[in-house]
Amino acid sequence: MINIKALFFDVFGTVVDWHGSIQNESQIFSQEISQEFDTFLFTDKWRAGFRRLQSSVSYGSRDYLTMDEIHMEILEELIDEFDLKNISPTDKQKFNQSWHRLKPWPEAILGLNQLKNNRVVSTLSNGNLSMLNKLSKNAKLPWDCVVSTEFFGTYKPNKEVYLGAANLLNLHNSQTMMVAAHAYDLDAAKLTGMNTCYVYRPDEFGIGKGEDPGDVSRFDLVVNGFDEIEEEIVKKYE
Repeated sequence: MINIKALFFDVFGTVVDWHGSIQNESQIFSQEISQEFDTFLFTDKWRAGFRRLQSSVSYGSRDYLTMDEIHMEILEELIDEFDLKNISPTDKQKFNQSWHRLKPWPEAILGLNQLKNNRVVSTLSNGNLSMLNKLSKNAKLPWDCVVSTEFFGTYKPNKEVYLGAANLLNLHNSQTMMVAAHAYDLDAAKLTGMNTCYVYRPDEFGIGKGEDPGDVSRFDLVVNGFDEIEEEIVKKYE
């Protein structure tokens, strides 16, 4: 019998609705600067830019930068691309901190509290520690601990992240479970011996625009929300 002692959660897209939140923040920013732009496209490009640089860091072709630093770099590129005028450093900083104010998916807090009764619940996120602390406080996320890839100087899916996270809790990877709405994250975690739980988030990239993970039978659990995870763990492992 496998005893799942800790669950590590991806945050952006899995726990919080980054797309809906950032599009809303982009609309507010548009009003504040009195300039209209395509906020949906802007949101998509901001996240895509992060993923591009994240991959470069993860595979060693670029030195480590925090998520906040990468977001600012991409924001400055997008301000030029969308031809936004007279944006002050203060405006940019405030807008960049939109990523600290993301809203959780509706069942996320309930599900985390259910899991906390018997297991450790922790982030394992590409967000830097200060960012995750602010985001978690703003969203009232009830973590037992906050683990950031910043601790390891790289990003997921580098294997050192998954091995290091379990080691921080003095656990073997087989005693842990990675929970994510992204197949690449779980595929990498599985290679290090972690158990895996795929969470469908069909609106992650906008209404009706979710990831296609392919054949989900390769994951240990597949759920539609966090409120299903505890029951599924008990069924499979206990």
